[in-house]
Amino acid sequence: MTAHRTGRHRSPGRPARAVRTVLWPVGVAAAATVAAAPLAAAAPAAEAVPCDDSADVCVDLSEQQAWLTDDGRATGAPMDVHSGSRQDPTPTGTFTVQRKERHHVSKEIGDAPMPYSVFFDDEGRAFHAGDTSRASHGCIRLERDDARDVFAALEPGDEVQIVR
Repeated sequence: MTAHRTGRHRSPGRPARAVRTVLWPVGVAAAATVAAAPLAAAAPAAEAVPCDDSADVCVDLSEQQAWLTDDGRATGAPMDVHSGSRQDPTPTGTFTVQRKERHHVSKEIGDAPMPYSVFFDDEGRAFHAGDTSRASHGCIRLERDDARDVFAALEPGDEVQIVR
């Protein structure tokens, strides 16, 4: 059983910074309560995902979506992905992040750029930024900002689950 680090991932959507307002003579405690109230009300409930609680990232191939997760709950909005074709399918199952390369270039796929690569299997498949309008060669392609967030959140040894 792998220990899970709660609260480690940050949400891809970052809340706006609080505006500082001087509220005299209300007091510091009252001002803190007033300033925090809108942020607390705006925080969305964590969404359940179709993977086990142990997953650090969950990919649903049938929905073409992925989530960074913590204890079985999404830590942010779903990310649109594009997975493999029928000829080069993305495998399902549980994998482990093996390595990360910020500026990877695929020698197997004609020197194709694969920015923000997070490799998760022995066949060279990875999460990475790329064209999400067409099928990949088995990788999980994400929009650039989502790929950057996945790259920042995951570390070697983290668990990847891919379901259909």
